[in-house]
This record gives sequence, C-alpha cells and structure tokens, in this order.
Amino acid sequence: RFLVMHFFNPVRYMRLLELVAGPKTDPAVMDKIAAFGEFLGKGIVYGKDTANFVANRIGVYGMMQTFSAMSDFGLTIEEVDKIAGKPMGRPKSAAFRTADVVGIDTLMHVAQNCYDSLPDDEERDIFKIPDWIQGLVESGRIGQKTRAGFYKKEGKVIRVLDPETLEYRDPKKVRFESLGAVRGIDEVGARLKALVNADDVAGKFAWTAMAKSLCYSARRVGEICDDIVNIDRAMRWGFNWELGP
Repeated sequence: RFLVMHFFNPVRYMRLLELVAGPKTDPAVMDKIAAFGEFLGKGIVYGKDTANFVANRIGVYGMMQTFSAMSDFGLTIEEVDKIAGKPMGRPKSAAFRTADVVGIDTLMHVAQNCYDSLPDDEERDIFKIPDWIQGLVESGRIGQKTRAGFYKKEGKVIRVLDPETLEYRDPKKVRFESLGAVRGIDEVGARLKALVNADDVAGKFAWTAMAKSLCYSARRVGEICDDIVNIDRAMRWGFNWELGP
C-alpha cells in the first residue's frame, strides 16, 4: 500500500502528479490512487524511484544547461529569457524569471541533490552550482520571496543582475533577427523549427539548449520512467512546456 505521490507546487494550479511504485506496491492500489489524482484534475506521470523523479530531473537539467550556455554564447540574463520563453515553446517566465518565482534556493537544492545522488550520470557536472549563483544565494537574494534574485523591482523599473558584479543594472533592449522572424508563427513546432535553424546567436543558443535536452531526455528512458510519453507529459504538465522533448 506504499507509494510516492509527488505533487507540483502550487498544487491548486499545477497539473502534474508523479506516481512512483515501490517493489511490492499492489498495482490495484496504484490504479486507485491514479484515479483519485485524475478526480482532482491531475495529469498522472509514472516515474521510477530516482533522484528528483521525472520532471525535475529533465527540467532542472535544462535550466542548469541554459545557465551554463549563457556564458558560452556571451549572452545576458534578459537575452536568455527572451530566447528561452515563448519562442521555444516554454513559459513566458523562461529560465531566470522562473527560477525567481520558484526560489533560487529551491532550484539549487534540487540541482545539488542531482549532483550528489547521481555519480554515474554522464552529465553530472552540469548540476554543479555556478559560483556566481552560489554567491547570490549566500547573499540572501533568492528570488521573488526576498524581492531580489536574478531580477529586482526598484520602483516601477525591473532591474536585472550582472553576473560579473552581482549588482543590478537597467535591462537592455533585446533584439535578435531570428526572434523577430518567428514572432508571428503561432504553431509551436513550426516556430521552434524556424528558430533553431536561424544563423544568429539566438538561433544557435536555442539549438544548443534544445538539442542537449533532447539527448539527455532520450538517455533517461528506462532509468527514470519506462517511455518518452511520461517524460513529455511531465514537462508539459510540470514545467508548462508547449511540447515535450
């Protein structure tokens, strides 16, 4: 009669409910709990007993990989969020703004748990917390709940963090030719395809972020769940991606 029910927070808004059976869990009990979750309006994902289960394993990998790629491509925080949001079929809050809402301390706890618990993960180092983000957490600036994180509202202006100095500055206007070109494409698959095939830095960044997440997700099938369908549903229902991997 023992199993894991992993709700996503805030529970009243987030659709995802991950269920994980133990080695002796009665299948009839799993069916009953799944039916109860569906009665609550949840989308059920069946995972395995691995670190951070399904959605957080893939989603936090994607976010940490995005943070890493930012420096590789010489982008700013506001540039990354402009690319990694709606143009890629992700929430408008994209990467850094999402981290502020969730809590940077919470995000880093999940990433650290992956790093500590997954010594055989071929991309374990991506979960290592960058020094500048560690410094931000240590200074108590952990996102929306402390009114300062990667972004900080001062009066009517939302300022953005400079990773080099850990000071806030006025955001710069973000302009990439590829983002302008895909703005009018409503169908997410066509929009994403156009973006990742663009030759400017935004397109190359988007391709790198997407390709690595695709490969990482594929390698996790059999380890964190039995099929790609559960990964797709986890990312759509837990991280509000328009399309799963």
